[in-house]
Amino acid sequence: MKRVAIIAYEDCWAMSVFLTKDFFQIVSLLEGHNGFQQGYDVRIVTHDGEPVKSAGGSEIVPDGKFTSELFDLVVTPPVVGHRIDNMPVDTTHIVKYLKEHLLSDKTILCLSTAAYFLAASGYADSNTLATHWAFARMLGNQFPNYQFVTHKSYIESQNVYTTGTLEAGIDVLLRIVAEDRDDRFSQLCATYLLVSEPSKLSPILPRYRNHTDERIFSVQDWLDTHYSENLKIAGIAASFNFSERNLKRRFQKAAGISINKYIQEVRVDKAKKLILATTKTIKEVSLAVGYENDSFFSRLFKKHTGISPAKWRNG
Repeated sequence: MKRVAIIAYEDCWAMSVFLTKDFFQIVSLLEGHNGFQQGYDVRIVTHDGEPVKSAGGSEIVPDGKFTSELFDLVVTPPVVGHRIDNMPVDTTHIVKYLKEHLLSDKTILCLSTAAYFLAASGYADSNTLATHWAFARMLGNQFPNYQFVTHKSYIESQNVYTTGTLEAGIDVLLRIVAEDRDDRFSQLCATYLLVSEPSKLSPILPRYRNHTDERIFSVQDWLDTHYSENLKIAGIAASFNFSERNLKRRFQKAAGISINKYIQEVRVDKAKKLILATTKTIKEVSLAVGYENDSFFSRLFKKHTGISPAKWRNG
């Protein structure tokens, strides 16, 4: 069983603490429903085991305190922005705690402004950290050796993750679940986390956003919502003021995948959710994600997942 620590501290955002806790509760319920043993032991911890007051004024009562026993995954919620240059006293313990886990190659997830703690720890594997757009400059001034980027996905280096948005934090957790279980189970979790109908869910493809090219981010954002259209690379390039050749080259360099293959990945990912969460026929799903030929779609789906759309639905 994987042990997960969610750090709580003075002036952190309680929403992120309990969103993470509830995420793993949903995972646990789905594990039971699908015949899996429980995979995660999740604890809220503070440095001394005492309750703390969140940024919104709510009291957070922890399950325990920092000890020498390490967790497999440590999640650090954001701090309220105005405290970045005047951090609460208990946060010095967090920096030390993260260092101990970093030295043992444990997985670290710092949500939004919690990138502060990685920078303060002297984390050296990457000097590029994602954070909230409103506080990137403040963090950059405080930690000039780091580049703080702001986009809706996450930045990953080895087993360390930083995020720019609330949605990106969920994407990281879904990726971790996919690595621990499998992609289908992670996609199933994503459909149960719905706040809108499945076709509007973002694709779980942040591994292709681990870059800092803002213009390519814009192209990716557009593709993630226009995947069902009859897409032509020349037309996309013209819309974003690229030549076709330059877009292909720059997209490949930034995302590490060709733009054509990225479109396929987006469409297949959308299809995974529709197949699991709706009663659409495979032909209807094929049309919904931009493929008129359902036989071609089925072959493409199997190429990406290793199984047919029908088997994906039936588990």
